[in-house]
Amino acid sequence: MSGPRLSSAEVEERLAALRRDYEAAKAALHEVGFICEGSLAEVYHCCKKPNCRCADPERRHGPYFQLTWKQAGKTVTRRLSAEQARLYRDWIANRRRLEAVIDEMHALSRRAGQYLMAELGQSFEGPEPARRERRSTPQQPA
Repeated sequence: MSGPRLSSAEVEERLAALRRDYEAAKAALHEVGFICEGSLAEVYHCCKKPNCRCADPERRHGPYFQLTWKQAGKTVTRRLSAEQARLYRDWIANRRRLEAVIDEMHALSRRAGQYLMAELGQSFEGPEPARRERRSTPQQPA
């Protein structure tokens, strides 16, 4: 942190706000349901038969649902029913919410650490926040 040195009262006020925000983030964890790694894709196929309706891009075969994830360094894909896809879509959304809450908790902890170390006249030497790779954009159900 840079800038003018804060008074003890200002530091305590900011730490109290960070603690409130942290408690709110902890409470948000209770609302997260089952989670699942991976991503869900809704795909349509063309069978390439000349007289089939799927020759028209608007009338392809499908939807088919595919769940894809990494396991032991390999990409694994499984086809799902529409009912299974609804469950997995919710679980994947829950995982993304969980990751967002954890990221927020990391950021709050880092800021609190900066204030606490500044109060001791030292700089915060913790790790930089991890950047999560955005694998894909969450798709909204149709």
